[in-house]
Amino acid sequence: MATIIEDISSTKKRLKIEIPADILEKEYAGSLDNVRQRARIPGFRPGKAPMSMIEKRFGDDIKSELLEKLIPTYYAEAVKEADLAPVAMPKIETNLDLKRNEPLVFSLTVEVRPKIGDMNYSGIKVTGVEASVNDKEVDDTLKGLQNDRAMFDAVDREIREDDLLIIDYVKLDPSGEKEIASEKDQVMNLGNRLTPRGILDNLIGKKKGDLVEVTLPEVVGKEAKEDSDKGDKLCITIKEVKEKKLPEIDDEFAKDFGNDSLEALKEKIKEGILSAKQENGKKQQKAKIIDTLTEGHAFDVPESLAAAELEHLMNSERKAESSLPQADPAADKADAALAEKLRPKAIKNVKATMILDEIAEKEKIIVSETEVKDRISLIARQFQATPDAIVNLFMTRDGSLENLRHNIREEKVLDFLLSHAEITKGA
Repeated sequence: MATIIEDISSTKKRLKIEIPADILEKEYAGSLDNVRQRARIPGFRPGKAPMSMIEKRFGDDIKSELLEKLIPTYYAEAVKEADLAPVAMPKIETNLDLKRNEPLVFSLTVEVRPKIGDMNYSGIKVTGVEASVNDKEVDDTLKGLQNDRAMFDAVDREIREDDLLIIDYVKLDPSGEKEIASEKDQVMNLGNRLTPRGILDNLIGKKKGDLVEVTLPEVVGKEAKEDSDKGDKLCITIKEVKEKKLPEIDDEFAKDFGNDSLEALKEKIKEGILSAKQENGKKQQKAKIIDTLTEGHAFDVPESLAAAELEHLMNSERKAESSLPQADPAADKADAALAEKLRPKAIKNVKATMILDEIAEKEKIIVSETEVKDRISLIARQFQATPDAIVNLFMTRDGSLENLRHNIREEKVLDFLLSHAEITKGA
């Protein structure tokens, strides 16, 4: 096999591959003979039909099968000999015409992982994490737990801002004549601060049995005109008023959370807050490591990888409720602006992935099957699902567990880099 490598760029190569005529002839003749042995030709016993007849009838199919077999094989050998690392499927540039007793010469282009060169990743400077927890943070967390355990008792008084209401409502059009929607026995928790101010102001001071009528803001397109009094009408019947009752924060309260005493609960809360702060600090340190690596190693990234990452980032940023249809010129303009904004981030993300992959190979950092299973179990617990369900999710979305495995390896590489970083004191 003869191969010529042409550098189109640092990330794109053209390969000109020649498969020798004797190899092709041997493969072709062997395939013809196999077909001859199996073919059922009227007037001839199996294996006795003239070879010319077999070739005339089956030659084109045999050539197609040989091309499907030989081209991937010789392409793989050429890539290995040239020490290239493809990142996408190759594109064949020439017509493939297999002729007997002639070599097959074809050209293809392929995007490859660039050579990064000398890697400098030991002793990266990152700021140390100094995490502490004060009493206010613990008390605020306790109050949050207390609020989560709140009970609501029915009361006979005017409505206050933290009350819970049981209501019926009817929504009418701006004329007040056509009913749009209605519901009975709905729960309205005023304490969650989600009730629009206009409705809340009308409810405060009312009592059980009162009827409250509210004019909602007029909606134009997808925006509400707050000062408008031409919107839909909302008629609310107050069926019950309930007052929030908070439990005492004491040893009994702590037992509800699996602790023997209030002090033990406070200590557990403190440990949790401290752990979260330390983990957040590590994330910042790892982000700094990635910044340092991507800024310190200059190389081009393959176009296809950059384009795929850009599309991923754009999909994450697009809003499903966008009022602009996809064919609208304004939507195209918005997409172009978004692509321009996100392109540097996409290139940086691809660079970071390639650098981390290179370090993983140099340091022989791998992911075991046990680590994959442990991660699947962790995700399953977080989503209250079975491990099999999580595996099916990845298989449906990605086609394999390779993306999960790759993410775990990147985390291990970043842990390795952080353990070899130079920790400096913060300002």
